[in-house]
Amino acid sequence: MKQTGRISSRNKPMQVGNSQHTRLIAWNGVRLVIPEFWETRVAAPCHLVFEEEFQPLLQLRWQKKTDNSPKNLQQIISAFSEQAETVIATGELTGQWLQHESKFEIFACSGDKNGTLSGGIFCCPKCHTLFQFQIFTDTQPVRRQASGNAIVNCLATLSCHGHREELWRIQDFSLSTPPAFSLTDYSFGAGLTRLSFHTHDLKLDTCKLAPADVRLSRQSLAEILLTLTAAPDLEIRESPDTESCEGFRTPGITSRVLLRMRRNKPFVRAGIRHDSTHNRLLALVITGSRPIPGDMLPTLAGNYAIV
Repeated sequence: MKQTGRISSRNKPMQVGNSQHTRLIAWNGVRLVIPEFWETRVAAPCHLVFEEEFQPLLQLRWQKKTDNSPKNLQQIISAFSEQAETVIATGELTGQWLQHESKFEIFACSGDKNGTLSGGIFCCPKCHTLFQFQIFTDTQPVRRQASGNAIVNCLATLSCHGHREELWRIQDFSLSTPPAFSLTDYSFGAGLTRLSFHTHDLKLDTCKLAPADVRLSRQSLAEILLTLTAAPDLEIRESPDTESCEGFRTPGITSRVLLRMRRNKPFVRAGIRHDSTHNRLLALVITGSRPIPGDMLPTLAGNYAIV
């Protein structure tokens, strides 16, 4: 079962708007820049909620490669309009919201009982990703205007296509995966974050474990890796500095048959390393029905780090 949790990420400060410190968030094909003091909660594979001091400010949903037919879009707009207190025509958008009209096809916006913009639906004209956003307008009045400006600037940074690699930057880690990998599962638990992907006949599991010192006081890196892979026959190779180790399983023909009969993928390449600076353990486990390319594990490991 997927777990949702309030998570925050850290990244090198960037400047957007009024010299505001921000950070990049990337999740399931979408990238955007948010204020560094916002927290991000993953509500679903294509649904993020942004909060400040445990108060929800903005939620964003999206659908990839949507049916862009006029009939389908009209159905979506009609359903959205029925739920809105007030429908705001795109021609009535003012101020900073006008910047969105040149970047996206805006289909509908909604307002609350006071006429304040509270949500909308828009589509990327290039990749046809459909976005729906909702602004929580019942935040504290003192912060409402500042939050509103931040939300406008945040949505203006949305990027949904043209990326060479799929970036996952949320919580306190950053991971890049080849575009062929698709997200299949995720969990954010106490001391363990796991993302699972698949492509063709390969499966990739990424794990972040914390605190590292507590876990290493109970098990060695090799023992932790054996637990994560659930492969007791894994061949372990430790690095000279003992800060990382890798595991391999390349079975013979007979063993492959037996493993497949048990519904296990025969081939395994895995690695784990200790980031002592951040007191984290980062692990990657690749399993497949066929031999795994030799450069896949080191390439993924090079793109997986605490930020």
